[in-house]
Amino acid sequence: MPEGKRVAPTRDRILDEAFGLFADRGFHAVSVRDIAAAAGIKDASLYNHFPGKQALFDAIIARELDRLRAMFQPKGVLFDVGDDLREYDPSDPRALERQVHESVRPFFEDASLRQLRRLLVISQFESEDAAQAYRLVFIERPLALQRSAFEHGMATGTLLRDDAARMALEFQGPVFLMLHAGMTWDEAKPKVSALLASFLRRYGAAGKAPAGAAAPSGSSEAADERGRS
Repeated sequence: MPEGKRVAPTRDRILDEAFGLFADRGFHAVSVRDIAAAAGIKDASLYNHFPGKQALFDAIIARELDRLRAMFQPKGVLFDVGDDLREYDPSDPRALERQVHESVRPFFEDASLRQLRRLLVISQFESEDAAQAYRLVFIERPLALQRSAFEHGMATGTLLRDDAARMALEFQGPVFLMLHAGMTWDEAKPKVSALLASFLRRYGAAGKAPAGAAAPSGSSEAADERGRS
């Protein structure tokens, strides 16, 4: 073994190999024997760590959610409803934009999240567990967090009172489509910024955007503002 190179613990190696195989072939097309062979162990040895393929799948989802939490929380990015929302302040559009970017960017750039999305997308029609996990990670959780952020803005008086659930769907819908259209983060980033600016103009308290939420250059709103100046 080359100096400095370490072999991953067996359990982690099994998870890594199962994750890659599930993402490439789909959950049902991969056997326990396939996973054991990829991990360089016997079938019986795999069962010492996991009782079966479903347990492997569940462990992969749990591990990726834990990894996402560890990625988000040091940056003050929402991970659970009930997390501290003070960083999500519509009265400071630039800071809010940074937080929104931090919450969205990993879904476009992080290799493990991209692999998880591939796994769940190709497995959701043959596995109800995969379908549920797909909805949780890429639809239900983002919607719940976005709704929480909008409710926080309404409670602090920086956003107009409205239907937070509908607003969350209206905001997350375009982001979801960008993600599943295969956009890079460089392509999606200005669109996310424009979407946020549009929301702040539309839902900012007193019917106007908080200071600093200027219309994107070239937009019709920007043109109207230039015409009135």
